[in-house]
Amino acid sequence: MAQDNETLLSIVGRNIDRVTTVEMRISDYSRGVIANLHAAAVSAQGGGPLSMLGARKMIDNIKPGRSVILTTGAGDPRFLPAGETDGPPGLVVLARAVAALGGVPILLTEAPFIDNVRATAIAIGLGVRDADMAPSVPWSCAILPVSADNDASRQAEDYLTRFDPTLLVSIEKLGPNPEGIAHTASGKPTADGRGRAEHLFDLAASRGLPTLGIGDNGNEIGFGLILDAVRKFKPAGDRLGTRVATDVLVPANTSNWGGYGVVAAMAAILERPDLLHTPEDEERLIRACVDANGVDGSTGRHILQVDGMSMAVNCGLVAMLNGIVRASLVKGFKRPF
Repeated sequence: MAQDNETLLSIVGRNIDRVTTVEMRISDYSRGVIANLHAAAVSAQGGGPLSMLGARKMIDNIKPGRSVILTTGAGDPRFLPAGETDGPPGLVVLARAVAALGGVPILLTEAPFIDNVRATAIAIGLGVRDADMAPSVPWSCAILPVSADNDASRQAEDYLTRFDPTLLVSIEKLGPNPEGIAHTASGKPTADGRGRAEHLFDLAASRGLPTLGIGDNGNEIGFGLILDAVRKFKPAGDRLGTRVATDVLVPANTSNWGGYGVVAAMAAILERPDLLHTPEDEERLIRACVDANGVDGSTGRHILQVDGMSMAVNCGLVAMLNGIVRASLVKGFKRPF
């Protein structure tokens, strides 16, 4: 009996969610957390697969020729001076999907992390242009800094006025708690160099602009949607949980995986496997990130890992997402025996 398309997409979305939330963590403060945060996010957002919810938020709000603002940056400049390997790869895979649908990706991160993001964007095949030129060159993005000082509020106003985005996306971007202090995943207060992207999302909320948040520890922009769950399930969650909510929240084992899951769901909905990146692409992304001085966020080492997980694990996850989506696009197959 043939399945209707919505039933099929629900199955695909649940499978994507399943693989992107498989926990593989080397730190006690992250073990046993993501399944509970994911369950809380599902409950808070209607019960459906979150990768599909994120994908529909993207698809519904990417407009040809219009800007989409995407931001990342979780590394405390004291410990991770050029950022980490979780965040930039997911950011640029999402940005490439924006470009594929005709939108203009505007990437924002801390000034010291720009070289990391630039190298990773180029590795996925995006051109990096001046912000005024990017709309004129297909498959291009612009990369700009997020202010880390008291100018951040004014800068947020300027960016929203200048780019008039149709959507704001945050992936692995720290947000402050209700007292205004952001923390690392282990509960340590961040240094003054943290880019204050929360001002963008506060303004977006006040103006009714669509927002999507992706993260893995509860301290990233978006998790304000389930702050009580972060406080309950995450060690030090009472102080690191962010107040900043987004319209849609997608938790995952790593933020990269959450971004990849959203793009995989977009590929399934639109029947566009070209949106998917490959295991070979993933290897290029991680290498480019590390070559630009990005580090493994769990160990602080300049090695080909993401949050303590090997290159092979990350490439394997990408292969599984490809398999899930490509299998779903096979129509009318009947077993011949």
